[in-house]
Amino acid sequence: YVVYGIVSGHFRRKLLPISPRAVVQDVRQALRGKLAHDDLAVYNAAQRAAYLAIIVALAVLILSGLAIWKPVQFQGLAALMGGYEGARLLHFFAMALMVVIVLVHILMVILVPRTFPTMFTGRARRRS
Repeated sequence: YVVYGIVSGHFRRKLLPISPRAVVQDVRQALRGKLAHDDLAVYNAAQRAAYLAIIVALAVLILSGLAIWKPVQFQGLAALMGGYEGARLLHFFAMALMVVIVLVHILMVILVPRTFPTMFTGRARRRS
């Protein structure tokens, strides 16, 4: 999925460009309950940042997991992460980030329930 998303340009079209200012603004609006969800086919800046964070976290989880699983065979990789202990810390924080993103995702679905079917079908239903 990630390779296809990069090669096809899907990630570039759906997730970029993104600015820190827009992310902060969308997060503030979401915390106030005023984030618009008019067009479910278009991701807001906070969603784009979260989805990019998931892709990066998954890559970190895989690489740090390899460094933890086979520290002798992947000692060069582990060294890039600060050794075995550094790889463990990276793995822990990447996993914590994934858990936080999933919990926020669930909370947002509870707050905006019409987004739930779109997650499974991949197609946004248009409001009449």
